[in-house]
Amino acid sequence: MLLALLAQEGVNGYEYRCLSALAVADQLSQTDLGAAAALDPRDVTHTVRALEDRGLVSRAKDPSHGRRQLVSLTSDGQRTAKRLADTIVEVQDAVFGNLTRKECATLLALLERVARP
Repeated sequence: MLLALLAQEGVNGYEYRCLSALAVADQLSQTDLGAAAALDPRDVTHTVRALEDRGLVSRAKDPSHGRRQLVSLTSDGQRTAKRLADTIVEVQDAVFGNLTRKECATLLALLERVARP
C-alpha cells in the first residue's frame, strides 16, 4: 500500500527516507543522511543523485570539510516532503485506524523490540 502511494508521488522507498530525513534535519552530510535514512552508502549516493537530477535536493561542499558534501532540500523537495508526510498520515490512518491508542503503543513497542539487533 505505502509503496504504491509513494510511486503515485513519483518516489521510491529510499527516496522517501532521504526526503523525510532532510525535512527533519534541514541539511545533512551524505554520511549522516545515510545513517538517518538507514541506507547503505552506495544507496545514498545513487538516491541523492536521482533526487538532485529531479531538482528535489541540492548538494554543496561542506566549508568545514573539503571532501564532504552537504545535502539539503530544494523548495520543490520541501513541497514533495510535505506531500509525502501527508501520504504517510493517510497510510497510518488506513492501517492503524481501528486500533486504540493503547493498542498502537503496544504494537510500536513490540515492533521496536523486534527491530533491535
